[in-house]
Amino acid sequence: MMGKDIPFEVEVRCHFKSTEEAYQILPFLSSCLDREVSYITTFYGLKLFQSGELLRVGEVLIGKDTRYFLVWKGPDIGKFANIRQELREEITFGIKNSVILKHLGGNYDINNRNEVIQELDQLGHRMFMSFEGIDTEGYYEPYDIQVKLMNCRQLSHLLVEIEKTAHSEEDATRCEEALLEFCGQFRLKDRLIRKEPPTLLYENLFRPNSKWV
Repeated sequence: MMGKDIPFEVEVRCHFKSTEEAYQILPFLSSCLDREVSYITTFYGLKLFQSGELLRVGEVLIGKDTRYFLVWKGPDIGKFANIRQELREEITFGIKNSVILKHLGGNYDINNRNEVIQELDQLGHRMFMSFEGIDTEGYYEPYDIQVKLMNCRQLSHLLVEIEKTAHSEEDATRCEEALLEFCGQFRLKDRLIRKEPPTLLYENLFRPNSKWV
């Protein structure tokens, strides 16, 4: 792990045939999904990916505002949910004292986002896949969850992602238990997808006969 102060992302996702079906099974979605986000996500470092870590650069369009982020995720330590340490740093105008680049052993003071990509290349973490899509996001206060309706043309299913944030492993375990209870309440067991979107995309590209779940 990168450090004890890095928060944990705790999430589950389930698949639906259509937006209408998702709204029928999870009625609260229609009232809390209030922000549309277009994105292009590019993954770097195949060996890192194969070892369980994730390293990506995201181009995110919210309204007319385009921003760029460098994201690192640690190995998945979850049982029912996916639990990863996650660090997200904005690189739209470069970055100073990047924790992620320092973790990778590179130059952590970068003048612009193109130089961030160059630094990743020099460290041997080259681009190996990317995907794009449009998410509709929101927050549902009664369960203290972030929700995301994911539309990605490279993936064959419509996904709803349900996420909580934790600040320690112990807290992450509690969040995982809360998501387990949530999925039981809404009868989502048969809709759950344990594999994360990057894994699904990688298997679609390089292992086309892999099972979706």
